[in-house]
Amino acid sequence: MGKGFAITSDLNLRNILLSGYERHTRRPDDEDEPSSKRRKLFALPKLKIAAITNDAVATLASLAYAVKSLPNSRVAMGIIVGTGCNATILMKLSSLHETKANHVKSKDSEAVETVINTEWTLAGSAPPLKELDIITKWDIELDRACARPGFQPFEYLTGGRYIGELIRLILFDYLTNVRGLASKELPANLVQEYALTTTYISDNVARARSDLELADVLNHSLPSPESSEWQWDAVCAGAFRKIARTVQKRAAGLIAAAVVGLLACANEIELKVESTENSPQPSSAASPEHNGGADVTAVTNFLSPSTSKVSTNAQRGNGPIVPVLSPTPTPADWQSGPEELVVAYTGGIIQHYPNFKNMCQQFIDRLIMRTGPQKSGKSVFLREVSDGGVIGAGVLAGMVANR
Repeated sequence: MGKGFAITSDLNLRNILLSGYERHTRRPDDEDEPSSKRRKLFALPKLKIAAITNDAVATLASLAYAVKSLPNSRVAMGIIVGTGCNATILMKLSSLHETKANHVKSKDSEAVETVINTEWTLAGSAPPLKELDIITKWDIELDRACARPGFQPFEYLTGGRYIGELIRLILFDYLTNVRGLASKELPANLVQEYALTTTYISDNVARARSDLELADVLNHSLPSPESSEWQWDAVCAGAFRKIARTVQKRAAGLIAAAVVGLLACANEIELKVESTENSPQPSSAASPEHNGGADVTAVTNFLSPSTSKVSTNAQRGNGPIVPVLSPTPTPADWQSGPEELVVAYTGGIIQHYPNFKNMCQQFIDRLIMRTGPQKSGKSVFLREVSDGGVIGAGVLAGMVANR
């Protein structure tokens, strides 16, 4: 709460929320009525704020409450993949800076871990994305047009607010520079910023079974201006599908990598880090400077997480910002039984965008397998939490009320 705002250290958010609730449930013309009469007229419930949380923390709490903890299964993390994207995770106090650990211990001297709410990235955290050549010319164009360029570089690649706009930029580039169409011939939603929404793509483009079927849908729901003779055909519709699928695949791969990385940060899984000997070699083919056109094959190769390259910083001997993973030795207790780490998820994109969750799970599986067998045979599974923000808040309030 209060992210992005300057607030005083003595802020009492509970009292402010209660005052707002009281103020906005009272009609101005009833000020002269006795308070007892107002209560009878409106019969609003008395509000008590027991706990304040956000959606990511509530999602973790909701699934942790709903899923019975067994020796081989436990909820370790929660993620939100909707308009934006972030996560929350349990971490040992010993892994935190002393100032943060002391703050938790001041509330509970026996605490050994706490729930950490995260933002995947903030301003200044884009270098690893650039080093791996994940950032394309279209990402740069999107970033520059944002209200706050460079503020949340990871969300610009994965958030539902931006996926539709990114697809629009690539498709517009393809239609104008490869197909040779003028912008006045194209549907207004392909020309206007943020007019092509992720919801529209999810509901229409991602669900189409063929290019021809999609062309028919687009001619009805995304038509060209009456003054234009151009219409959607199977070729252009196919390009639209391929671009959308490639952006979706990259977003799923990035989210999977972030999940695995955060679990490793919390020492839930182990990632062996070695030198750069086995690093992928840089290639100019995947650099924005060498991709002036919008050829769809190049777009697919360009945006795919599997083709990420190490930047020229590594060539100059500075070393990579992002470590290279290599298989770990088989742990001695491999036969002791597998353990399932559950990642609770919610959000419009991961819940409703066709095949998005499955893509994320496949990338997580590949990353875990690449690093070799985990201690205790650990594996990571995504599990949906419907209405987790509401249920989780209730769970937390109940925990506080019972103290």
